[in-house]
Amino acid sequence: MKSVLYVTATFPTLAAFIENEVKRIDGRGVRIRVLTLRSVSKQYQPEHAHLVTLTESIGSPFLAANWVALLAWLLRKPHVLIPDMVRILWASRGSTYALAGHLGYLPAAARVASIAEREGFERIHGAWAHFPATVAYLASRLTGKRFSMAGHAGGDLYRMQEFLPQKARAADFMTCCVRGNAEMVQKLVPDARIHWLYHGTDLSRFGGIVRARAAEPTLLIVGRLAQTKGFDDLFKALGVLKRRGITPRLVVVGVGPQREQLDAIAAEGGVTGQITWCGSLTHDQLAPRYAEAWVLVAPSVVLSNGRMDGIPNVVIEAMAAGLPVVGTRAAGLEEAVVPGQTGELCDQRNPESLADALQKVLADPDGIERMSAVARAQVRSTFDVERNFETLWALFQGTAERSRP
Repeated sequence: MKSVLYVTATFPTLAAFIENEVKRIDGRGVRIRVLTLRSVSKQYQPEHAHLVTLTESIGSPFLAANWVALLAWLLRKPHVLIPDMVRILWASRGSTYALAGHLGYLPAAARVASIAEREGFERIHGAWAHFPATVAYLASRLTGKRFSMAGHAGGDLYRMQEFLPQKARAADFMTCCVRGNAEMVQKLVPDARIHWLYHGTDLSRFGGIVRARAAEPTLLIVGRLAQTKGFDDLFKALGVLKRRGITPRLVVVGVGPQREQLDAIAAEGGVTGQITWCGSLTHDQLAPRYAEAWVLVAPSVVLSNGRMDGIPNVVIEAMAAGLPVVGTRAAGLEEAVVPGQTGELCDQRNPESLADALQKVLADPDGIERMSAVARAQVRSTFDVERNFETLWALFQGTAERSRP
């Protein structure tokens, strides 16, 4: 593979998992561009700043260039464009969300096809399984370029499965970053080429963090202040712990729409004074927080519309740094957290259950150190980003062995 065109939602981001792929592909001398369906992000890890120059936003339905491209392909290949458009929209008929998104991004797909053809890209890769993969699929159909895709979590695999089987079946390969998700897609599309591939984390950055545990029990939570992260359940669990006479400090890293709600929950539970708000932090700024915390908390939840996390990147980063994790039995956390060995699991949407798990871990400081060593070892064996990228690279090169979840 000498060139690849990535289609994604927004880019680059603080999450950094797709960014790590693009950075490494670029480092192999492959010509790569990233086309986003939403805006080019202004918040990203400093080491990914150069990726902005590879990125262009093409998703707006108001871009004249998109409609010109759609008209051009309609004139050139109506026998391809019209039937595929009908198939996509027919598959979306039961979901207003899917139908509106697919309608809105059809001109963008034509634009992607024009860019791929004009600039000679060999492959078009949909970096998310919902709209980016549909755009990449249609662009591939118009141009004859190779097509691949990735699925990540509830937002792209569970909230919207309209046209997913058709895309998965057409792709050279599809990766899923959680084993349970890969099994779900394989069951849905038995003849698709599905590969289970964890994102992994950078051991050179996080694996070398020296633990310097704070004197007082300290919890750390990292992520966007949004529903799927379950921050509200943790804040309620803090109130439960306080009523039991346990008052750990909580360090919160992240911003988002739930801030006011969380402040209100903290005030109601009488735990406002225990909470330190840090806002968004870069990886380098986050490292000291990993070093001092006793436990990372990941109370992820599955929303009614199917949205949920996969395995949050922060969980693997924290484990690489030697932090035990207390999380919920939701999404892919069960694949990373082994109760009693690398942390504890509890029921989702259950602050009492979360408080029980936290109390159990905080009551055994020596156990935290034992779990710290096991967590580091597990990440080295399973979640090394360099090793996992080699599998992705082999898939792009067409040299990977077939694997089933």
